[in-house]
This record gives sequence, structure tokens and C-alpha cells, in this order.
Amino acid sequence: MTTHHSHRRPRPQACWTRFLNEPTLLPAGQDWDAIRITASLGTRAMRYLELCGAPVGPVLHDQGSDQLYFLTPPGTARTWQREHTRALGPGTWVVLAPPGWNGGLLRWLADPADSPAHMAPDHLAQALTIVTTEPYTKARPGDLQC
Repeated sequence: MTTHHSHRRPRPQACWTRFLNEPTLLPAGQDWDAIRITASLGTRAMRYLELCGAPVGPVLHDQGSDQLYFLTPPGTARTWQREHTRALGPGTWVVLAPPGWNGGLLRWLADPADSPAHMAPDHLAQALTIVTTEPYTKARPGDLQC
């Protein structure tokens, strides 16, 4: 018997989430690297990706520091060089919340339970290039082109 959801492909859930019950300090560089971006710039990049239909991997908003953390595949930090961002890989740590977390100063903008396991670095880089150009920053939402 099939259900009305059988046409939907399950998304791979990030394996690091299985054992989280509360926000926990985790090492970057093993299951994921993270790209830290100011919330204003990161939100614009995320909106652009969604508008273009690109898959958006886990994105955590730390409301205390007003930073977004895009979780990318391990190894991304070794080659990532983008203005206005900081790549976090081996030797760095990030507090991550469990999927569905809705408390304190952390909240998922793209929950790891509902998104691909990682954000594609090339998609994020392209979105950042687009959203930091002057025509984009002055555009209205209906004017945006992918």
C-alpha cells in the first residue's frame, strides 16, 4: 500500500544530528564544515538560492551574534575564500542545535531534517557573488533573475 507521500523522495538527513537533544558544541571538519556569514547577507543568499530552485542545505541562525552558519561538505574550508565570510573547518567548533530546535538564540532557517545533508559550496559562492552586486542589492524581489 502506498501513502499520499510516496511520490516524495526522502532527503538524506545529516548523520551528526542523530544524537543531539540540545545545542551542543561540535567540531567542524568531520561531518561538515561551516561558512559563517552575517545574517543580512546570508539571508539574501538563501532567498536567491530558493528563488532559483537550488537545494539549500542546513542553515543555522545564531540570533545572539546575528550570524548564519551554512553547513557544507567536509573540506570546504580548505579552499573557501570569499569576502564577508569565514570558513570553519578542522580546529574550529560550532554550537549546533538538534533538528526542529525552537528555543534560545539558535534556530534553523533550513532544518537538517528537511534539507540535503550539506549546502553545495559552489551554489553558495554563486549566490554570494550575485547578492553582493549593486544591481541585485537595489532590485525588488519580483525583479530577480536566476
